[in-house]
Amino acid sequence: MKKNILGTLLAVLILILFWVQWNWKHLAAFPSIISSFYSKEYCSCFYVMKQSEEQCHHFARQWVPISDFKNDQENKEVIVSGLGRTNKAKFIDSKRGCVLQND
Repeated sequence: MKKNILGTLLAVLILILFWVQWNWKHLAAFPSIISSFYSKEYCSCFYVMKQSEEQCHHFARQWVPISDFKNDQENKEVIVSGLGRTNKAKFIDSKRGCVLQND
């Protein structure tokens, strides 16, 4: 019985490792998605839709929390950090809205 449980656990571990290797590209991109999404959605909400800060935080929030947030109203930029990655969205104009910036 103990041998069956150990064999099953080993098989599951091998399957998990295979799945992680197979999907590594997507898993590695995940941390950037959190801060990219939050900065872009908040920027669009605040500068394009002209909603309040509280409404925009509620609009952009996700299951995974962010660690740092800055709304630079002078330059119309939103900078967000989460899961060790930082991304910035900048308001261009009312027609084009906000775009993610690559720094």
